[in-house]
Amino acid sequence: MSQSARLISAKILEQVLLQRGSLSTQIGKQIGEVDYDEQGLTKELCFGVCRYYPQLNSIALSLLSKPFEEKDFDLYAALLMGLYQVDHMSTPDHAAVHESVELCRQLDKEWATKLMNAVLRRYQRERDEILENLAQQPSVEFNMPKWLVKRFKKHWPESFEQIVEATNTHPPMCIRVNESRVSRETYQSMLLEQDTVSRETAFSASGLYLESAVPVFMLPNFDQGDVSVQDESAQLAASLLAPQAGERILDACAAPGGKTGHLLEKQPNIELTAVELEPWRLTRIESNLERLGVSAELICGDASQPAQWWNKQAFDKILLDAPCSATGVIRRNPDIKINRKPDDIDDLVEIQAAILDATWQTLKQGGYMLYATCSLMPEENEQQMAAFLNRQGDASECPLNQLAPDQTLAFGKPVSHGVQVFPTVDGQDGFYYCLLQKH
Repeated sequence: MSQSARLISAKILEQVLLQRGSLSTQIGKQIGEVDYDEQGLTKELCFGVCRYYPQLNSIALSLLSKPFEEKDFDLYAALLMGLYQVDHMSTPDHAAVHESVELCRQLDKEWATKLMNAVLRRYQRERDEILENLAQQPSVEFNMPKWLVKRFKKHWPESFEQIVEATNTHPPMCIRVNESRVSRETYQSMLLEQDTVSRETAFSASGLYLESAVPVFMLPNFDQGDVSVQDESAQLAASLLAPQAGERILDACAAPGGKTGHLLEKQPNIELTAVELEPWRLTRIESNLERLGVSAELICGDASQPAQWWNKQAFDKILLDAPCSATGVIRRNPDIKINRKPDDIDDLVEIQAAILDATWQTLKQGGYMLYATCSLMPEENEQQMAAFLNRQGDASECPLNQLAPDQTLAFGKPVSHGVQVFPTVDGQDGFYYCLLQKH
């Protein structure tokens, strides 16, 4: 029997608040318990609460005499959902209160109904005063965790406002046209035939931004592999690596396989090895490649332990899209605002360094490695590259478009090593690229 959108949303958000998996993982696990026509509301509530969590959390804590205990985080999720509906949805105020009170009953916590009713009604009465009192808190002013505000201000003062604005918006839907099957212009016309308006991406030769997001099954010939959903920044990887026929290429940390597929679309006559640590992620790569009608050697393994999976045949090129803080794509993964912590950056820097050093040993003399992250943190990007170049005497940095002279580099800000890309409201996600050569 299907369950209500609000009940499943509360359960999903409870797991996110308890740090028991990412938002996308929890939605994937539980969304099937909701009727199809209610799934949109479930996603709206879950993504919305995560997107506005810094503000909503500050408001909620100011309204409660004491925070909820972990065993009642389902109730806390219900309260955050109630506040989100009052501030950011078209739900009438009385309905938002009523639904939240009823949700307490669905959660078998009748004792909380009076508390939920009192807290939400008080917020409705005193909203302006409450927000005015909280306005100076970074979490409310910028809708961002305090530590992230400090770091963005420190590292990118001139781009801070743009980063905050782009990070807090709904991301645009960007698609990549499979130019081995259909031209971008033709596909744009195919979209227009079904009243889907699009515009060309400025820096990727294969991309289109849709004026309004649509389900993937509504994209013409999606199942036949004519198109994939991929952000413009991520589309640049295959162009910059410029695969050539006969080359052996390693895609380390390959999931979910968007860049893997793009490399093979650009040049099907390569020997491509894709390595991914988790089996379920490998399955996603496999299904993506199958849809595109291309194939690669897929290996379940740790990129930092090539002895486990490498056959000693050196690669001509390596794409290392490293595990990172994902601070450039928070708008697509808004639960980062809840669960990412400052210490995570240090841990990720260590993991990245280990993978860099290990995969570098599998690259042939004269070969190229494209290092990429979807992070805005210099520690993971330009500083990581500086440390790597200092450790590896046979490594040097190249111009980012050395392998693709026709590729415009106007998409980012050149930094001490590589190029940092910032997210924009109607355009690309935050990203980082640096091209290295082995001598």
